[in-house]
Amino acid sequence: VQTKGHSFVNVDLDSVEGVQRAVQGGLVSKELADVVLVQDVRLGSLLFGNGEDHIHADNEDISGTEYKGVMFALFRHPLDRTLSFFYHKQQDNESVHYDPSMEIYSLVDWVNSPSYITNFMTRTLVGKMNNQIPLTAVDLDVAKEILRRKCVVGLLDEKAESMKRFARLFGWDADVNHDSLSLLQGEAAASRAKAERWKNQIVNDEECEDKLLHINWLNKHRHPALREGSVEYKVVKSKNSFDLELYYYAKQLFEEQYTQLGFDEDDI
Repeated sequence: VQTKGHSFVNVDLDSVEGVQRAVQGGLVSKELADVVLVQDVRLGSLLFGNGEDHIHADNEDISGTEYKGVMFALFRHPLDRTLSFFYHKQQDNESVHYDPSMEIYSLVDWVNSPSYITNFMTRTLVGKMNNQIPLTAVDLDVAKEILRRKCVVGLLDEKAESMKRFARLFGWDADVNHDSLSLLQGEAAASRAKAERWKNQIVNDEECEDKLLHINWLNKHRHPALREGSVEYKVVKSKNSFDLELYYYAKQLFEEQYTQLGFDEDDI
């Protein structure tokens, strides 16, 4: 799909069947996309690897073939995420998440309903998306370790800094951080990224960057804030206790990765 001079691959990665079709079409093996967006990390991981967990195309010779990716994410405070998602589903008829039946729900009604997934970030990392399956302290530790070992962390509250890090790390601008990418994906991948720099710079000046990241931020939707101490605040917080701890750990990683991945040497 061509949109405003850019190419996109329209695939459904929210189901095993959709991932299977993506693999059959060579989404990863044919390098059809530079970035893959997934809601369920473990489901998206089936696109990569060469073990028994990797879904492969029919008659595909996967001997000696290993598809690697680097996970990166822009983390948002769990309570803000829940509130924003609620209003997107309820009010934004241009959103893919819009659900007219949500008009009769209050925030508390929805959060207490079976359709709301508690501790979404933690559940998607450990593969326990069913609310009927309780999370444990071990699950939280596993989720933290996955982030520490596998994820380049960005923060929605630090959009500009996060996007600069992503751009430098993955070669989305003219100045690729070769050493950082080499640590995550290997020397060959780092060299290839450096040789095949992103042809169009995302942002060319500070004014455009400010408009993109703040004024015209994608899917920005104004809605009432969640008042601390209110009934709504307490209910949403109680449903996301693991995600809150995971979020604060992600903020810690964001600070640590500044030096660990060499961003302190990038003059960003």
